[in-house]
Amino acid sequence: MENRIVSEINSFTCPFEQRIATVGTTARDSLSFAVLPRRTALGYEAINFLVVSPDAARELFSLVDPHVAYLFIDIESKKEIDLLQIARTVVKKARIIAYKPNDTTLEAADLFLRHSFKDELENKKMLIYGAGNLGSKLALRLAERGCSIYLSSRNDEKTKEIVKVLNYLLPKFSKNTIHHLKTGTMDPLELDCLISFTSSSHVIPSEMSAMMKRKSLALDGGINNFTPQFIVEASRKEITCYRLDVRAAFPHTLLYLIQYIRDFYTNIQGEEKWENGIRVVAGGIIGNDGDIVVDRIQQPTQIVGIANGVGGLKDEQDYTAKDQAQLTAFLKSLHQKKR
Repeated sequence: MENRIVSEINSFTCPFEQRIATVGTTARDSLSFAVLPRRTALGYEAINFLVVSPDAARELFSLVDPHVAYLFIDIESKKEIDLLQIARTVVKKARIIAYKPNDTTLEAADLFLRHSFKDELENKKMLIYGAGNLGSKLALRLAERGCSIYLSSRNDEKTKEIVKVLNYLLPKFSKNTIHHLKTGTMDPLELDCLISFTSSSHVIPSEMSAMMKRKSLALDGGINNFTPQFIVEASRKEITCYRLDVRAAFPHTLLYLIQYIRDFYTNIQGEEKWENGIRVVAGGIIGNDGDIVVDRIQQPTQIVGIANGVGGLKDEQDYTAKDQAQLTAFLKSLHQKKR
């Protein structure tokens, strides 16, 4: 384990301040430690690990701590191990950042499907096998995009309840609802896509290829969800099989670090008093009655309106004489600052 960790540390080519190590865990019992593919985006480089025991986590954190600027720690509870708490007791130098790799996986799946279908997902018929965290979230996302979604898993009662809830969550005028597909059903649904999201290996049998269109798509969102027999049968029908590569969504993981996000909470969001006691707000701050709402607190370029004091904007016909006077004074002051 130590040699593999050191090898990953030695792979960095970026400046120290852009070095990241991600540490997660897995629900699989077959993995005790794993090195995942390296990721690069926006100038950052990340080495990536899975651990399932507290001792392995402590050793990993101790080894990588001096060599990275950031440690992204998986906060999703897949095992009885608190990675974040362990990191806080071991890590002395790196900045600890809590993150949810499942969110990155969801974004990667969404991006992959949009790319594969040229962003034309309306009425595409898809089966998602696995009604857990990822399968359920993806079902809702794709249904919102206009897909016709079937959801199935090994637990029919659980899946029925999840489908019921997901359909409650769908917007009122959604074109398609989500359907429960009973375990073992092999009807020829002429699927455009089969997606699996389970934590078990070899759960998609060869018979499921009969449910799919010729030249359709199969996406393994887990690890080895497809049986070898399914892959063989899929090939005979010219069904393209992929394993999801979450690196496509690595920029999503980095959002918390990028300069735009850092600047947003200082340059865009805020409140400030201008000349003559005029109060200005921006970036989602709920203004008091009469506050002027602008697009950004530093160097504003647009007046959005005048706050009504209860979370909205006043209609122009409701502006008081004071509102009008403050708006005129603010515009004058704004023009003077631009000179």
